[in-house]
Amino acid sequence: VLSCSCLPDLREDDDPPCTAENKQVIESQCNVLKSDKFKECHNLVNPEDFVEICIYDMCQYDGMKSALCDIVQVYVDTCKNHGITIKWRNNTFCPLPCPSRSHYKDCVSACPSTCNDIFASSLCEKTEECTEGCECDDNYVLSNGNCVPLSSCGCRDDDNNYYSVSSLSMKQISGFKSH
Repeated sequence: VLSCSCLPDLREDDDPPCTAENKQVIESQCNVLKSDKFKECHNLVNPEDFVEICIYDMCQYDGMKSALCDIVQVYVDTCKNHGITIKWRNNTFCPLPCPSRSHYKDCVSACPSTCNDIFASSLCEKTEECTEGCECDDNYVLSNGNCVPLSSCGCRDDDNNYYSVSSLSMKQISGFKSH
C-alpha cells in the first residue's frame, strides 16, 4: 500500500513581499488574466489562482515582467490543454524575442523550411497542433539555427546529397547542375 502525504507549509506568511504602491500596480498587471482576451477560457480554468500566484511572484521579484509573462504562459497552456487556444502575445505585451531575419507568429510549422529541405513546411503533415514561435522572414530559411537568405543555401548532387556553400570549392560549384 502506497501512502503519500504533503509536508506542512512552513512559510511564515502567504502575503507577497510588496510595498503598498507596488502591489497596486502589480495587481492591475496580473488582472490581465481576468480580461476579455482570456474570457473564452474562464469557465474552464478559473484565473483567480493564477492571478494570486502572479501577484506573489511579481512582488517577490520586484515587479519583474518576465514573472507576469511566465504565469500568463502557464494559464494559456492550461487553457490549450482544455482545447482553447488564446492569441495573447504582441509586440508590447510579453513579446517573444526572435533572432534576426525572423518574426513572431502565434502558430508556426513544426517542420520549418531549411537549406537542407526547402520544401519541408509545405510537405509537412498538416496537423491542428501548432505552437507559437519564431519564423524566418520571406526568402529566408533555417540553416544551423539561423535564418539565412535562400541564396546562401547550398545544392544537391545527382545522388541527392546536400552540400553547404561553405563546403564547396568554386570548381565544384560550377560542376553542379542548376535545377
